[in-house]
Amino acid sequence: MSAEDFSDVFDADVTHVWWGTVERQPGPDALAELSAAERASARAMTEEAGRNYTGAHVAVRRILGAYLGTPPAGLQFGRRRCPECGDAGHGAPRVTWPVTDLSHSLSRSGPHWLLGVTGGDRRIGVDLEQVLGFDTQPVAPLVLSDRELAELRRETRPTARLAVFLRYWTRKEAVLKASGVGLIADAREVDVHGPDDGGPLVVSHTTAAGEDTWVVEDLAVGPGRYAAIAREAAAAGPLRLIERPPPAGRRPAGPAGTESDVKRSTPWPSATLSLSTI
Repeated sequence: MSAEDFSDVFDADVTHVWWGTVERQPGPDALAELSAAERASARAMTEEAGRNYTGAHVAVRRILGAYLGTPPAGLQFGRRRCPECGDAGHGAPRVTWPVTDLSHSLSRSGPHWLLGVTGGDRRIGVDLEQVLGFDTQPVAPLVLSDRELAELRRETRPTARLAVFLRYWTRKEAVLKASGVGLIADAREVDVHGPDDGGPLVVSHTTAAGEDTWVVEDLAVGPGRYAAIAREAAAAGPLRLIERPPPAGRRPAGPAGTESDVKRSTPWPSATLSLSTI
């Protein structure tokens, strides 16, 4: 695999979105990259769920570690405070060490995962859902706005109704994750009614911290899956969707200098170990 430069994520308004699938149980070396808390969480799950959780979290650590020039195991994570209640227990995730202005958002559905990364300490949210057959009728009134519900009910075929529901749901959850509130908010109040071509949609959502405006876009992440991303409207620049596994090698810190100089010291290196191994 040749070296490729991903340092443009530190430029103004650039966003990267990585996506992949966990295909096998991560090995001992990969598990060692996780924190004790992550390993404990995986052990508490069923074997399949634990494998998917572990694989996705290893991927996140390798990607963010490569951006920051830090071994995956050395990353430390926390959360921002919820803008509604001030609780740091369910706010948006963040890297607490090393100090960085990168923001990220992770979504998982079965073995599939999606990771959004952007710079400038800007808020971001992504959501991914795989298509599983279920009846939307009892759920839709609880989460869709009146306009969204009307469009759903115009569809007569179950597959078409499910497509409409998942398109709206992923958009809503992306906004709620970007705002830092999450699913404690009333999803009906986040109106994401709009075109089904995935084109950018401007969405307003008010929290206790005030009104926020988001640019929401659908993402093409393979058949049988729906995904969306929400970004601050004032900072929604180029979006780079990255399907293939990235290198897992660690970028050297380079010579001493400013934090920005260190981040941009080299492109990501060639690697013999990549996310395709998990």
